[in-house]
Amino acid sequence: MTIVYCISSLVPPGGMQRTLTVKANYLADVAGHSVHIVIRSHGTSHFPLSPHIQVHYIKKDYRSSLTRLLFSIRPDITVSLYGEEARFLYKIDDGSKKILEFHFTRNHLIHLVRGLPNVRFRRLRLQYVRLLQYMDERYAHHYHKLVLLTEADRALWGYPSNAVAIPNPLSFISPSTSDLSAKRILSTGRLIATKGFDLLIDAFRLVAMRHPDWRLTIFGEGQDRQFLLNKIHRYGLEDRVEILPPTTDIAAELLNCSIYAVASRYEGFGLVITEAMECGVPCVAFDCECGPGEIINHGVDGMLVEPLHMEKFAAALLHLIEDPTLRTRLGRQAKISARRFARTVIMQQWETLFDSLIEQNANVHVR
Repeated sequence: MTIVYCISSLVPPGGMQRTLTVKANYLADVAGHSVHIVIRSHGTSHFPLSPHIQVHYIKKDYRSSLTRLLFSIRPDITVSLYGEEARFLYKIDDGSKKILEFHFTRNHLIHLVRGLPNVRFRRLRLQYVRLLQYMDERYAHHYHKLVLLTEADRALWGYPSNAVAIPNPLSFISPSTSDLSAKRILSTGRLIATKGFDLLIDAFRLVAMRHPDWRLTIFGEGQDRQFLLNKIHRYGLEDRVEILPPTTDIAAELLNCSIYAVASRYEGFGLVITEAMECGVPCVAFDCECGPGEIINHGVDGMLVEPLHMEKFAAALLHLIEDPTLRTRLGRQAKISARRFARTVIMQQWETLFDSLIEQNANVHVR
């Protein structure tokens, strides 16, 4: 089977790039398929990429160049990770089955506009966002499959007939488990409003008042870095909260923490939640619109908190800090729960989907 993925860039250390490389590496190295990745921005992949995968860089004339490439490769499956090609990929009649892979929540732009501080023309911007959502529906309708990350998001899309939900696979399997003794809370992500690091710092301020020996480490980069540093300074938490660049070894950091915190205002999925669970680390997360609620079983393998309620988030952190037995029990169960996101489990779902689409194609030709 020949599979083509289209993504704008492999350079950023984002969840979409990490997920794509995990899946592509599996398909090429384990399943033995021919895998190609089309990119628009040149540069070395931030995450390891199999030498068996062919990367094609298209600098200009994207539509015509991509069309020529697909007719040259003649793939069985072509997948758009919702880049510029999402608007026209389904129109390219190269014979491949077209899949639109959506790595966000349906309402991600609405949440973004609502969360921007002091934004002008907010109502007009929201109207524009709803127009974009309408266009999303128009494009998605033409694809053989629309793949979403959660059942909650499938509901937000209105359960279109071509939509399925397949969660992201774990990017690693950890032979080790955190002993949950480090007095350290960890969080990662882009330093933007939607990730809620401002809320996390607010909550940790309350934690630090009762437990000044605990620390918060945030890994990430983004436009809100100085805003967050100013907040840390204003609270006098410089020696307790640190913001570091994205790490290339998240597993090592997770094994050296006792709680993973997700204060996002919304999520598409929450890949790092599953990674924390794989390391036996209990998570505290806002039960936002999509993602955490389908990963964490509250009180069993982690804790879910009413969205945007900073005081309740702080209370959940304090609960785990002050009850090591609970922390250990949740962490142990988290490790077990993470198995359903193992790479082999998730990739079997993808291969079944690919096979079903190709089989449909074969049946059409037989008729």
